[in-house]
Amino acid sequence: MMLKIVRFLSLLFTSLIAGVGFCHVLELPNKMTLPATTWLNVQQSLYRGFAIKAGSIEIGAIVSTLALLFLLRKQRMSFVWTLIASVCLVAGFVVFFSMVYPVNLLVENWTATSLPTNWTNARDRWEYGHAIHAAFFIFGLVALILAVLADTTTDRVQHRT
Repeated sequence: MMLKIVRFLSLLFTSLIAGVGFCHVLELPNKMTLPATTWLNVQQSLYRGFAIKAGSIEIGAIVSTLALLFLLRKQRMSFVWTLIASVCLVAGFVVFFSMVYPVNLLVENWTATSLPTNWTNARDRWEYGHAIHAAFFIFGLVALILAVLADTTTDRVQHRT
């Protein structure tokens, strides 16, 4: 029962954060065309509080997946896929804190009149950092799904005629 609960939490949290990341990827082409002040307004209003809310989900995904990894240590294929998922989730977390978070800190203090002339460098780093972050979490989700599939054998399926 514990395995099912932890697996459920891992899949739920990872799906949610992968979805948030995928939304950032879908927004990217349009956000790259926004003028400086519009982009700044979007950053400072639309994403206010995202770091705390999405960050909590992201930590939940990592912790539950690492717990799942421990629970699956004797199930070779599921363990391998869950290990791959764990690596992806931790890598995504590192990408966020190395690429995106520093930009968040910069942008929160900017105003329309204090925008630096090279603001596009920060924009690009934030947008592409989120795209890389999303890719890691989507690959992690795929690996978690493959772990479930590896754990589901045809021997367990009852054939009805």
